[in-house]
Amino acid sequence: MHNQGQRLADVRSAYDTVAEDYAAALPDSSFEAPLDMAMIDDFCARLLASPGRKVIDAGCGAGRLSAYVSDAGLEVTGVDLSPGMVRTAQRSHPGLAFDVGELRDLPAAGATADGILAWYSIIHSSPSELQPVAREFWRVLRPGGVALISFQAGSGHRTLERAYGHDVELRAELHSPDGVALQFTEQGFVLEAQLVRAARATEKHPQAMLLVLKPAAATGAPSAR
Repeated sequence: MHNQGQRLADVRSAYDTVAEDYAAALPDSSFEAPLDMAMIDDFCARLLASPGRKVIDAGCGAGRLSAYVSDAGLEVTGVDLSPGMVRTAQRSHPGLAFDVGELRDLPAAGATADGILAWYSIIHSSPSELQPVAREFWRVLRPGGVALISFQAGSGHRTLERAYGHDVELRAELHSPDGVALQFTEQGFVLEAQLVRAARATEKHPQAMLLVLKPAAATGAPSAR
């Protein structure tokens, strides 16, 4: 637990340091590949067709995808571990709501979100730490809600020693798409889609996206294993 807490503190500190330059380097959704955007657009379309349109952008960074989801017609709240990122997001997107929080403890009441976007936000969680994340997503989503989760596919981890012009140390975990899917389906989610695409020239690893659904008939508290 101590190691996990220290890793969270290290991640928070690193993103606080790079927040301004991160926002300048990635101001909008134009960095994403067309297949990535197709998954985000499908996520948005599902929610636009549903009774509720409340989305949590979990690990929102400087809010670039929060803005995209909002422009699509959804009501979004961005949540990030880094207070520096949240301040940058609030300044860049003053019409949107942002809050500090982490994936295993989202600042939301149970069954109040219709969708959760976790865009490359599990990359600082080890495979063994994903089950609490799945349990928290289950708690926060209403029955019938969906989550879109993206990450670099592979095994092991990589350490970034320089990011966005700063000397910071960031440990980034690679995840097996089937392994991530299993954590969520064992929680009770239904796997709606799983996309793994090849790395682009600017990427070192294949990229994975999972769309999971909390069944409309789901009731009660999340299961515990």
